[in-house]
Amino acid sequence: MKSTDRKILFFDIDGTLITEDGRRYFPDSARRALAQARANGHLVFINTGRVYCNVTDEIKAAGFDGFVCGCGTSIYYGGKELFHNDVSRDVCRDIAYACRRYDMFGMYEHRDKVYVDGQNMGNELLAEMVRYFRANGIFVGEDVDSDDFEFDKFCCWFADDNKNVPEFREYVSQHFDYIDRGSNFCEIVPKGFSKATGIQYLLDYFDIPLENAYAFGDGNNDAPMLLYCPNSIIMEKGPEELKRQVMMVTDDAENDGIYKAMVKLGIIEPME
Repeated sequence: MKSTDRKILFFDIDGTLITEDGRRYFPDSARRALAQARANGHLVFINTGRVYCNVTDEIKAAGFDGFVCGCGTSIYYGGKELFHNDVSRDVCRDIAYACRRYDMFGMYEHRDKVYVDGQNMGNELLAEMVRYFRANGIFVGEDVDSDDFEFDKFCCWFADDNKNVPEFREYVSQHFDYIDRGSNFCEIVPKGFSKATGIQYLLDYFDIPLENAYAFGDGNNDAPMLLYCPNSIIMEKGPEELKRQVMMVTDDAENDGIYKAMVKLGIIEPME
């Protein structure tokens, strides 16, 4: 394959590769399509808001070349870490204290671990996530004053009647970008990092032109990479406004949308 023909594909996980219902279904058609793309000489990467420790063994075992994790804050290829952005421990602790002041229930995500604030745990959805992580063998610390407390990005839940959210958003804006995920939930990422910056890092690393990059996603949190890549594919269930801005709309995961899109784009051949 000529280097100019090599493509690099980026896939969101939740709602794109796997269903978001209780089944967490990862279609066999998608697994086989990913394997065929690699066999054809293309590069296949996960591009997710999840930090690396929260990428499940099922996803890792599917045979990806690497991972863009934490909204571009850490990048892996061939089992090695190529890049990691460090947030200073002073900034991390300041953010945890700010969450207390503004009644925001934070979950602090690092490539190797997760932290919550044991003094600020009054949210059932946060508690549910803690149970999920621990059940899957992920370390969850609760002491934000610990010397080991650090994070790459964080997210917060808040109550319907919390009037402090705009002030909190302004406070964190010095160092972070605030992403409103709806349903009283936000994702907060260091300035200058996104799924799109992760893509550009790897395009530079492999010397692949942007026109050979393909991004597959399903929601507004995928907008940075979907709007950055000219070859952008969104699942049918995606938001209507974003669907109008991408190159292609494909069927949802459970209806073999990944496989169908990759065949239509000529990345793989139809499978019997």
